[in-house]
Amino acid sequence: MKKLSLNGKWQFRRLDDGKWLDADVPGDVYSDLIASEEIEDPYYGDNELDLQWVGKSDWVYKKIFEIPEDFLDSERQILNCEGLDTVAEVIVNGKKIGKTKNMHRRYEFDLSKALDPGKNEIKVKFKSPVKYGQERKEEYGSEVPLIRYKIDQPGRNFIRKAQCHYGWDWGPCFPTLGIWRDIELLSYSSPRIRYTVTSQDHRDGKVELKVRVGLDTPEAGEYELAVSIAGKKAAKKVNLQEGENEPEIQIKIKNPNLWWPVGYGEQNLYEMEVSIADGEEEDRATKKIGFRELELVREPDEEGESFSFRVNGVPIYAKGANWIPADSFYGRMSQKRYESLLESALEANMNMIRVWGGGIYELEDFYQFCDENGILVWQDFMFSCALYPANEEFLENVGKEVKYQVRRLSDHPSIALWCGNNENEEFVEEWLEGVDEEKVEDLKKDYKKLISTIRGAVEKGNPSGNFWPSSPSSDGKSIPTDPSIGDSHYWEVWHGGEPFSDYLTVKPRFASEFGYQSFPPVRTLKTVMEDEDLNPTSPLMEHHQRHEDGNTLITGRMADNFRYPFSFEDFVYLSQIQQGLAMKTAIEHWRRLKPHCMGALYWQLNDIWPAASWSSIEYLGKWKALQYMAKRFFAPVLVSTMENEDRLEVWLTSDLNEEVKCKAIVEAFELEGERLSKKSLDARLNSLESKKIGEFKTSEILSDTPAEETIVRVRYEGPGESYSNFHFFEPFKSLNLPEPELKVNVEEDGIEIETQKAALFVGLDSGSIPGTFSDNYFHMAPGETRTIEFTPRDDNTENLKEELKVKHLKYTY
Repeated sequence: MKKLSLNGKWQFRRLDDGKWLDADVPGDVYSDLIASEEIEDPYYGDNELDLQWVGKSDWVYKKIFEIPEDFLDSERQILNCEGLDTVAEVIVNGKKIGKTKNMHRRYEFDLSKALDPGKNEIKVKFKSPVKYGQERKEEYGSEVPLIRYKIDQPGRNFIRKAQCHYGWDWGPCFPTLGIWRDIELLSYSSPRIRYTVTSQDHRDGKVELKVRVGLDTPEAGEYELAVSIAGKKAAKKVNLQEGENEPEIQIKIKNPNLWWPVGYGEQNLYEMEVSIADGEEEDRATKKIGFRELELVREPDEEGESFSFRVNGVPIYAKGANWIPADSFYGRMSQKRYESLLESALEANMNMIRVWGGGIYELEDFYQFCDENGILVWQDFMFSCALYPANEEFLENVGKEVKYQVRRLSDHPSIALWCGNNENEEFVEEWLEGVDEEKVEDLKKDYKKLISTIRGAVEKGNPSGNFWPSSPSSDGKSIPTDPSIGDSHYWEVWHGGEPFSDYLTVKPRFASEFGYQSFPPVRTLKTVMEDEDLNPTSPLMEHHQRHEDGNTLITGRMADNFRYPFSFEDFVYLSQIQQGLAMKTAIEHWRRLKPHCMGALYWQLNDIWPAASWSSIEYLGKWKALQYMAKRFFAPVLVSTMENEDRLEVWLTSDLNEEVKCKAIVEAFELEGERLSKKSLDARLNSLESKKIGEFKTSEILSDTPAEETIVRVRYEGPGESYSNFHFFEPFKSLNLPEPELKVNVEEDGIEIETQKAALFVGLDSGSIPGTFSDNYFHMAPGETRTIEFTPRDDNTENLKEELKVKHLKYTY
């Protein structure tokens, strides 16, 4: 088979208007306009408002390419489009060869009557996604409800495109378009492998691997199909008809090394090669797979029904975050950015990422990283916060999308769950107040048609996979938000304005979404606004805040927890600490509930642009306080505390798949320096266990010292990674904090910090040097010395000593 890539340099312009400009493929129209200096940075200031014309315009891309003569000698010439965003018409040498209407599908077009030897021209005409969505909405004839956002465009639920391109409560409105994935020409006369999909049957240490092979066959006949993996090979003769075929071949592997999530074992991967041959020509396809059994466990119990993942027979507590598109513009994305974000998730002890349903099915690089590093993937299908049409054309389009994505992704061992959508079940069951009852019933019927289409395609394409209809959901056994069944989205603390302690009243089986906002660093904000805009209520700051009450909620809760800071920079620092404390309160509690609760995925890991949001890693890649706190509260062994009236409980939670003998050391100090007490608790933890190991009367720990003058440190001693935890009996704003007078020395082996008095939320900032610290935003007990390592992103720490800034809570007022 011959291949000719059409990636690289193209030209583009508004359809029938303007001069031709240079473009890069894969990419998007906004990135191309920026590179051509036709528009300024869309993220800067309020440029977004002035650039809505881009998504409302039709565009055309073109490329001149050369075809070798022998390329046309084969039976088939195919144009393979891995991703066109979204509504497009493809024209080759003036001949219309096909149309597209789904950015989430791969399209193939026959070029046998369109190509010429030598010079050829391809054009791709893109219709405005805004106009298309609006036109389909008007044609549909009945209202299909959806959530609207602060700045958005209508009609997103009528087009199969990333829903967040139309605006969200954390992101801008840029309905982009373009050739966003690879595009190539293929030429062949013998069968071509279009896809391979495997299934595994594990019995008595042996695995029977079944491989379905999707083929395009130019000529009917007998061929040899073969598969090789783990040093074994199987082959057989197959009779193929002209056109599409899907033969199956089996191979047995004895005692393969299994694939495990990070923290539970090795990520063993095997290269599988599949070939189809006719004696003269052969096509081969390779991919890496992992052998593993992965179950979604749902078992009735006294409190409802469990919801957990079991891998190779071992229960897994899912620890992680939700993933959104890492940029509005594909042209700005790179493998390096993907790796940096996912490596950050690993460093923070995460073992699961939820790919949220309002964005895109991610690139292969994303899933390969997860395979290689043991990160489980909760994969939503791309439907979110809306209801959708249920006409034949739309459902057929969806069915093909799901079929393609399941084929593409199901062999990744990291794929743990297929989920039908984000919050659409909750929408149709609980968010339609005021809508006519008859209309509600019709909308419920249409919703069921969509879910049936998605579920059917999953069950056919990946019958051994795990499917869940929506998030949140009870799978029809109760209301979607019932915490005792299925997964939960808990938003009363953020949207409802409840105190952080409200998390302690909630007992979900699996918390798949919850969060709290903070601001990104001032250095990041300065990339999109001027100094005079650096105020929580400035017009530009409120423009970049996409939640209607976001800055008000951040500011109001800050007054409950902290004394008000001196400067905006300190305000940003406290907003991040506040966010981290909210998530710490929830997740430590839900980890203590193990095995009742078996997962906590906070909202959200990453940002799509520079703005206040729920992310723990801001747009430029810098870790917020939450990301550092996540590294601690997601540690394999968690030591935590709970106040229970006049007593302090000490808990240990283990994700180690072994029995642990250990102890916890509880020390109380005056903030000024004197140690008030020291207690030791011996403990034995069973494999994967969480339990209270002891408790003390508060008066026993603190003696007669006022609570506002004390700090309690709890340390774990035993196998497995763990971090000290701290307890305070009064709000931070009520503490009588001394000036700690930190001593900071930057040495070759790290940053040494020493204090004689308590220092709270010690925050290190590397200035313009990108990188991460081994720990950050931590407390230091009186008399403590710590050495913190800094890992630069580009291996350059030459100016770290000059750029390093260190602050703490007392510094802010």
